[in-house]
Amino acid sequence: MKKTVCRSGMTLVEVLMTVTIIAVLSAVLMPAISMATRHRENLQAADRLRTAVSAFELYAEERGVYPTDKTPGVIPPEMSTYYFPYFKIDWWGETTPIGGNWDWDAGYRFAYSISIHAPARGVKQLTDFDALIDDGNLATGKFRGVGNHYHYILEE
Repeated sequence: MKKTVCRSGMTLVEVLMTVTIIAVLSAVLMPAISMATRHRENLQAADRLRTAVSAFELYAEERGVYPTDKTPGVIPPEMSTYYFPYFKIDWWGETTPIGGNWDWDAGYRFAYSISIHAPARGVKQLTDFDALIDDGNLATGKFRGVGNHYHYILEE
């Protein structure tokens, strides 16, 4: 009488092949996922920056001048009580999507600018962000890097 052996499970070679295939797929997909994440962060930061620019420009249009900057990191009370709620800006005190903090600068390096102080992302991502909102060059245009601040200039 002949016995038939039912084999269940996988051999070591099959397991190694499966792991190798998964590793190769991961190596191919990780850069694409990372690039998509950076692009999403840049889009979100650009959208928030455009909204903030609109709020500050409306302030200047209605009052004839941009707000002052008495305390770094703190916006004028009128902005937080009227203009920011109107534009649904409830994220100003949070970290930006590209790292760092939002700040209003009056007379810092430029007459008036919205800056991102100490962003956590590298120059490559900041250059890509600049390409979304300006000219793609961090040394020229409306969006410029100065030290660890990156300014969107409203008025030089």
